[in-house]
Amino acid sequence: MVMEKKIKEYEKFIEKATREKLSEKEKANLAKYHSEMMESFQHERIIHLIVMLFFTLISVIFLFIAAWTTVSYKLHYEMLPLYVLTILLIILTGFYVKHYYFLENHIQGLYKYTAKLNDIKE
Repeated sequence: MVMEKKIKEYEKFIEKATREKLSEKEKANLAKYHSEMMESFQHERIIHLIVMLFFTLISVIFLFIAAWTTVSYKLHYEMLPLYVLTILLIILTGFYVKHYYFLENHIQGLYKYTAKLNDIKE
């Protein structure tokens, strides 16, 4: 939640800053600051991609284990801890997917400011 708030605040800042008339030096400083912020956000995004993929893999493995043990051994109540763990992992994976989706979409949206600061036409 902290990173989401930070990205939203930065989006407001960069949108306002790029609308203003800036001198070349101010524009260069803003472009440098924007580049540093983008590196930070991209690092956050790649870390969350790795974590999300890890949790997805673990969730799928546990889901297959739970399904296999239920079908093979006809165990239901004995496997309750495994079922609970599997459900918790799936829920946690859902939250990681949601957070990564936010990061991906908002960081992609910030690329237009990179182009604008570097005078690249879209």
